Amino acid sequence: MKDLDLIYNSRILKIYVQYLEHAYPEVNINRILGQAGLSRAQIEDSGCWLTQSQVDAFEAAAEKFTNNPDIARHAGRFATSSEGLGAIREYAIGFTSLPLTYSLIGKLYGMMSRGASVTSQKIGRRKVEIIAKPAPGVQEKPYQCNNRIGTFESIGKLFTKSFSKVEHPECIHKGGSCCRYVVTWENPPYALWQRLRNFALGASIASAPLAYYFLAPNFFLPLYMAEALLCAVLAAVASAKKVETLEHLLEQQGDTAAEHIKEIRKRYDSTVLVQEIGQAVSSIRNLNQLLPRISAIMEERLGFDRGAIWLANDDDTLLEYRIGYGYGKEKEELLRNTPFHLTKKESRGPFVAAFRKKKPILIENVEKHQEQISPRSLLLAKVMHAKSLICVPIVYENQSLGVLCVDNLYSELPLTQSDLNLLVAVASQIGVSIMNAKAFEDIRKSEKKYRELIESANSVILRVKKDGVITFCNRFGINLFGYSENELLGKHVMAFFPDNPKIKSEVEEVLEEVPKKLYGHFVREGRCQSKEGKEIWVTWTFRPIFDKGGKFQEILCIGNDVTELKASEIAKKELSARLERAKKMEAVGTLAGGVAHDLNNILSGLVSYPDLLLAQLPEDSPMRKPIMTIQKSGEKAARIVQDLLTLSRRGIAKKEVTNLNKVIREYLQSPEFQDRYAEHPGVKIETNLQGDLLNLIGSPVHLSKTVMNLVTNALEAMPEGGIVTISTENTYIDQARSKYLNIKEGDYVLLEVTDTGVGIEQKDIDRIFEPFYTKKEMGRSGTGLGMAVVWGTVKDHDGYIDVKSKVGRGTTFTVYFPATRDTIEKKEERTSGDKYRGKGETILVVDDVADQREIAISILKQLGYKAYSVSSGEEALRAIKDNHIDLVILDMVMDPGMDGLDTYRKILEIKPGQKALIVSGYSQSKRVKEAQNLGAGAYIKKPYLMQNIARAVRQELDRKG
Repeated sequence: MKDLDLIYNSRILKIYVQYLEHAYPEVNINRILGQAGLSRAQIEDSGCWLTQSQVDAFEAAAEKFTNNPDIARHAGRFATSSEGLGAIREYAIGFTSLPLTYSLIGKLYGMMSRGASVTSQKIGRRKVEIIAKPAPGVQEKPYQCNNRIGTFESIGKLFTKSFSKVEHPECIHKGGSCCRYVVTWENPPYALWQRLRNFALGASIASAPLAYYFLAPNFFLPLYMAEALLCAVLAAVASAKKVETLEHLLEQQGDTAAEHIKEIRKRYDSTVLVQEIGQAVSSIRNLNQLLPRISAIMEERLGFDRGAIWLANDDDTLLEYRIGYGYGKEKEELLRNTPFHLTKKESRGPFVAAFRKKKPILIENVEKHQEQISPRSLLLAKVMHAKSLICVPIVYENQSLGVLCVDNLYSELPLTQSDLNLLVAVASQIGVSIMNAKAFEDIRKSEKKYRELIESANSVILRVKKDGVITFCNRFGINLFGYSENELLGKHVMAFFPDNPKIKSEVEEVLEEVPKKLYGHFVREGRCQSKEGKEIWVTWTFRPIFDKGGKFQEILCIGNDVTELKASEIAKKELSARLERAKKMEAVGTLAGGVAHDLNNILSGLVSYPDLLLAQLPEDSPMRKPIMTIQKSGEKAARIVQDLLTLSRRGIAKKEVTNLNKVIREYLQSPEFQDRYAEHPGVKIETNLQGDLLNLIGSPVHLSKTVMNLVTNALEAMPEGGIVTISTENTYIDQARSKYLNIKEGDYVLLEVTDTGVGIEQKDIDRIFEPFYTKKEMGRSGTGLGMAVVWGTVKDHDGYIDVKSKVGRGTTFTVYFPATRDTIEKKEERTSGDKYRGKGETILVVDDVADQREIAISILKQLGYKAYSVSSGEEALRAIKDNHIDLVILDMVMDPGMDGLDTYRKILEIKPGQKALIVSGYSQSKRVKEAQNLGAGAYIKKPYLMQNIARAVRQELDRKG
């Protein structure tokens, strides 16, 4: 230990002071205390501890002013006198045995000094050995050894009216390893009488059997009665002497008992104070409610005029007044507006110092210790009229939370070390209270945050017992599955799943296996259902929850609604399949389109020349019938080419407003259908056509082919007979259905063809729209293009087609065509060719195929036009420059060189406003529309028919430009 360490309790010097006042009343006690740097308040404060140098200085001053070098021993003897109030007397009051007091001397000594350890042991009757060893680093002085001797001597006087005898055979000040004391003492006055009583009683008991045996009864009874009377007299005397001694002892200890009771009361109040603060901790968890309660307890239980609690702000930069008592409203408002800066180096007031150093500060006199106080704190102390002050840091786990301060303004009682020690305990309890309140608030916020997180999560969060009973479900889950919280809690988790044995088995497997998982989790994707039975796809993550002891508690289930994702996956698969099918169709379509272009050029001769020949033959010519047969064969071949173009999605020449009911009726009345229907006598056709069916924009020819192919497919699916039902209706696809069907929202005309035939296997459904795919015998039932043409037509009409089929029960094709509110225009009646004859206008035909040029020239000349032809765009430009041309007929596809669009652009540069018609073996394309946007007229599809070309040429020439 160091010289500045606090190792001696102030009660040691208090005995000195009492002895000096008793034996040397003329000595100035305050002068002695002053030389030691001590005050009366410190000596009176039993909680105050002193250093070795302070005790040495006091001893030296006491010897000097009393001129008594043995004053330490005399003061020790005074410790148990009736005038003294030594610690030995305070604690020995409870002991009625001198040996017991000496046996506990080590514990009693430890309450007075930390400078030495003292042990004792009994070494004989009325004899003990006491050994004192200084603590490491403590340099005791000889007077302290003499003080111990005087104290040990005085203990005997408590019980025997005389000092005990103390021998000192070994001393550290004389080279010994310790201070050893041998203590002996006299018996108390009542001890002799107790021995006489015991001897007489023993002799009486021992002699009674012999006397009874040898003496006559008339001699035995008087003798026995005399012995008994002697024992009773001796016992009474011994008891009286003991009572006399105890009465003397109690009388002697009267003042000490009163002081002890006072100390007990003080400690009781302190204990109650700490207890009440502890009760506040357990009952109040809000800091704003806790602090006023602690302040009220302090005001009631502590004997200070004023008290305050200052706490650091959240970032530990300011020490702020939070609560207090005894200040009044005006001064309390001043304290609230005067925070102390914790981060400024110049801040060195007692509040900041106690907070930073985590050590309590006692300022007995503010005026005398101004150098320890910052100017700002000193000014505040003067304004508050503070004369003395105790500042105790409120610390929790080595973290400063604030400062507890008290002072006395009205009573002017001195603040002592005992007060400081009590406040340290109170501050410690306050620190626990504050941290508990803050911890509870943090937990509350954390729980709130956790609850908000759970409730705002876009996932289902469940807690489920091992038996599957739901104990918690968040708001998202409640909303998703459509149950109320009361309905859900206590329900089995199977409420979320369809009543399916396989699903039930999977759920039971999860409930069985998850609790066995110490680490990790299970992930499952499953089909669930809402309260209303709506299908919901959920990806579940299951994780076991264990308590601190590792015992399984519940299963945490987190589910993500993947219904839309699942629909997207299905749509993606369908889209992928469609894309793959589209690629196949595109490849076949590209081939078919190329072939169709060449075939159209070839078929022009078979279709166009019979037109020319028939126009020149008389009605009764025998050549008309074979020529018409050739023409019909050419037209039939042209229709096959048209199918190829439809397959390549380049075959719809013109769309118009039409009605699907009319298309269906015309097909059912057509000879083609009648012939096909006759081949299936066991089949019955039923129609269910909505009367006010909306119109649609499309090609009647291709729509008719779609109906034909669907009906033909149905007929051929029922070799044993059955029913074909053709239905139409208006329908509106809303947003929900549009997502489900993958169809745009809006009005649709629905076509449904249902048969009761053999059905289509699931593996074949995805392939039925592929070109040339058929389960029928090729050649007997068409070309294998029927359903591919249906698919192409539906897509060209921006429609959608769906297939549902069950093997052995039949198939339903459902087609959605976008509806229109437009009305059908009346078709122009067919008139004679004279209406469209020419008036000698000059027409230039531009085509890279010689046969096509010749056919066009022949038709135009027969119609009364001057016609010329060139084989390329370049030649056409030269002809335009050198000649007047009334109309140009441009082939859209020419190879090599410029195509029709590029040629027309160049023509407009030479001759703006030049009239032109566009012709092609393909359907109308973007480049055709672009040419029309530049000013070109109608589009004519090859092969040439006289009626078509005559009408188009005449209308364009008559059009005002």
